[in-house]
Amino acid sequence: MAHNLYEPGDRTFDPSGAWLHDRQDGPATIVAGGIILVALVIAAAAILLFKDLMPAADHGAVAARPTISEQFGLCDDLTGDACVLSADSYAYKGHYYRLADISVPSQIGAKCPDEAERAQQGRIALAAMMNGGAFEARPDPIDPDPAARVLVRDGVSIGQLMILKGHARPWSPKPIHWCAGQPR
Repeated sequence: MAHNLYEPGDRTFDPSGAWLHDRQDGPATIVAGGIILVALVIAAAAILLFKDLMPAADHGAVAARPTISEQFGLCDDLTGDACVLSADSYAYKGHYYRLADISVPSQIGAKCPDEAERAQQGRIALAAMMNGGAFEARPDPIDPDPAARVLVRDGVSIGQLMILKGHARPWSPKPIHWCAGQPR
C-alpha cells in the first residue's frame, strides 16, 4: 500500500524544471487583473454616457420646501401674509394654499349648524397646530394643483393630526355628509 499519492515513478518534471503541481500562475493573474480593469473602464464610460438619463439627486428639494415659522391668525383674505382661511386652507406671503391630504366641513354653504360649528372648530385647530412650531409646506406629490400642500412637522402630517383630533377626514373625491342624522 502506498504512503502517499505518488508512486516513486509517477513524479515527472516539466520542461521548466518545476514539479507539475508547483507551476506559477503569473500570466493567469495578469489576465484576470486586465479583465477587471477593462470592466471598470466600461462601467465608467457607461456612467458618463447615461448620467443624463438617470434621475438626479433632488438638491433643490430643501429650497422648494421652506420651513415656516410665522404665527398664523384667522382671516378671510386669500392674499394674506400668514393666516388660516378654513380648516383646510391658508394664505402665506400673498398666496393661497390648501391641505391636500384631508377633507373638512365647509363653513360657507354649510348644510346644517353642526357642520358650520365643526368647520369653525377645525379652522381654530388648524391655526393652533400651525402655530405650534416650525413646519414644512411640501407640494403634494399626487395632486397636480400647485396650491396643494402637505404640512409636515417632525415627520408628521398636520393634516393627519387634524384627522386624529376629529376635525377632518382623509381626503376623498366623494363629498362627505357632515350632517348625517341631523335636520337640515
